[in-house]
Amino acid sequence: MTKLPAAYRHVAHEQVDSTNKLALDAAREGDQGNLWITATEQTAGRGRRGRNWDSRTGNLYASLLLISPADISEIAQLPLVIATAVHRAICEVVPPMTRASISIKWPNDILWNDTKVCGILMESSVSTSQDRAVVIGIGINCRTHPDQTDGLAASNLSQTGYDIDPKILFGSLANQVAERLVTWDGGKGLAAIREDWVSRAKGIGQSIIVRLPGEELHGVFDQLDEQGGLVLQMSNGQRRVIYAGDVFWPQV
Repeated sequence: MTKLPAAYRHVAHEQVDSTNKLALDAAREGDQGNLWITATEQTAGRGRRGRNWDSRTGNLYASLLLISPADISEIAQLPLVIATAVHRAICEVVPPMTRASISIKWPNDILWNDTKVCGILMESSVSTSQDRAVVIGIGINCRTHPDQTDGLAASNLSQTGYDIDPKILFGSLANQVAERLVTWDGGKGLAAIREDWVSRAKGIGQSIIVRLPGEELHGVFDQLDEQGGLVLQMSNGQRRVIYAGDVFWPQV
């Protein structure tokens, strides 16, 4: 059994519809949080914007329930926090020569070279005590992968040449998430998280495409602002700060 950091609990399932759904249900039933739910397979895995998340066996599907982890104004920082934790966890289990090829695509996709190996979905609701329940769903392609996800080619970590066991990866993930949450400290440690994220990011200083609902923007990924927003330097001289969107690289 995976040894979790103190104050965290873990419920493991073979097959569920969605680990995020189970975590949200637990919040509605009054769970106090710090609860990990994992599954070997999901029958109705969810991605961002209502997309389906391919959830065959062989991969890691995990959701973490947190109850009021920060003031509502700071909750939007969590994708950066979790992305750095996932990146660290993956780098612990892949061969050393592969680690430089693992990066973060804003805000929280994890890439191996230019292919997606992990997606993170954050959802929230109100618990029975009227506290803010936040569920962070993490899907990591360990041994299998779909052809494409969110417009990107996909891959799995075992293609690096070393079989990645989802259960071993979960142990690393749980510990890294706990450590990064302590560093973040409900937003007080965002500067350290931002620095960590930037050191692991792909695309800063490069031309990118940002797709928003009803709008597509082209420019250079200049930097992260102090709250974790993507600062886009556009060709017309304008700078846009974006807090939610999909990032792509122009086709060469």
